[in-house]
Amino acid sequence: MKKTLLLALVPFLSGCGLILVNGPPSGWQDIQDQDQLETMAITQPCTTGKRALLLDVTGTVFYGTTWGVFVSDQSDPMPLAERIMLPLLIPVGAHLFSALKGNQRVNDCRAFNARLLQERRGDEQASHEWLDEL
Repeated sequence: MKKTLLLALVPFLSGCGLILVNGPPSGWQDIQDQDQLETMAITQPCTTGKRALLLDVTGTVFYGTTWGVFVSDQSDPMPLAERIMLPLLIPVGAHLFSALKGNQRVNDCRAFNARLLQERRGDEQASHEWLDEL
């Protein structure tokens, strides 16, 4: 029974926020050249969706709930919670870390894209002002 339970947990061992989510290239905040920002956006696309993070959140909830059930079980003379506490808390922490790190990457990517869009609009406004002067 215990081995079956542990084998059933194996599919939830994921780090989707770390593996599947790509953030913007490092140092993008310091770049002032719009052409270089556009080149970065084309050559190194980043992830703007948070769907992959749902797997990490699901894993965190699943492992956390399982841990809570084992902790509350008082029928065993040597509670299973003492034997399984650390093996279940490690995946909870790993999934939570992966979800938070992936969320940070998605937010950075959205900020990168917003800045790129703002730079493009700034150039359009400058060209319109130049045409208005004519």
